This record gives sequence, structure tokens and C-alpha cells, in this order.
Amino acid sequence: MFCTLKEKTQSLSLHSHILATLASFAAFRGTQIYLDKLYAASGHPVDFATGQLAFNGEVIFGYYEAMRAGGTFGIYVQTQLFDFAFIASVIALGVCLGTLLARVGRGARLTGIGAAFFAFTGGTFDALENLMSFYLMQFEQGIPHVLALIYSSFAALKFASLTAAMVLVLCAALMGLISGGMRLMHRSTVA
Repeated sequence: MFCTLKEKTQSLSLHSHILATLASFAAFRGTQIYLDKLYAASGHPVDFATGQLAFNGEVIFGYYEAMRAGGTFGIYVQTQLFDFAFIASVIALGVCLGTLLARVGRGARLTGIGAAFFAFTGGTFDALENLMSFYLMQFEQGIPHVLALIYSSFAALKFASLTAAMVLVLCAALMGLISGGMRLMHRSTVA
């Protein structure tokens, strides 16, 4: 799947690739803003990263119970459903931006592709974590510890992958700037 997305974006004209990257950024920001509003309305007692990285069934169950008691658990379910649109936008932005940066120069090629790969991987782990959260929601008496470990492990892998993607985007952009600067210096000395 990643290879197909990578090939599709790399086959775009530069102009189309830039437009796809800008459109994916707009989708990312739009879904992020709406997701943040939904999450706040759900009354989840802690920020999403803290909640996802609990690694403890009792703690996660306590968060769910707090929202049930507050009458906002249905909004939390909506939040988790909408999160799939956000995940898709993260993957689209990561693949478009990473492969766009890979076009900047030889030095940025591998780094840009790496950024796209880790964005795709992070989105995949996010989707798995999201699916796992729906499974956890069914428990009415408590969440088994092993399932909480799996859920939080998907979240940890997601955060690690997306952090790697962001670092590689910065490295690819820096390599592209250095490469472009060296080409300009070379042209000025040859002319």
C-alpha cells in the first residue's frame, strides 16, 4: 500500500505534487481543528496522549466511566469515528510532503521517502489503536490489562513513527536547502 501511494505521488507533475501537498495540508488542519473540538466536547478527563499511553486497563476504564457519568461518552465515540478522517489526512500529508521533498535533490531523496514511510506507518498504528479503542469500549466491568497494553503499544508506536517522520521532514528540507545552495554557488562560479 505504501509503495502504491509513493509511486502515485512521485508520478505527479511537480505542479500537481505541490497542489496535492497543499490540499493534504488543508485537509490535515481542517480535520485536526474539528477533532480537537470533538475531543474537548467529549469531556475526556486527560489529553489524548496521556489517555492513549496509560498502559493500564483500570485507568482507561476510569476515563470511559468519567465520560459515561458526564453523559458525553457518545461524543467520544463520534470523536473516535471522526479520527479516521484525521488519520487519512495525516497519511496523505506525510506521503505527499515526504515524496515532494524527495524530489528536491539527491541528498533529500532517501530522507524524504523515509519521512513518507514513517508517516504512513504512524497512520497505520493510529488506525490500529483507534480500532482497539472501539473494542475496549465494549467492556462494562473493566478493561483487561493485556488489551490495555496492546492499545497503548499501538499508540506508542504511532507517536514514535510520527516523530521519526517529522524529524526526517526537517532533515530532508535542510538537505534540500543545502543542495540548492550548493547548486547556485556552483552555477555562479562556472558562469
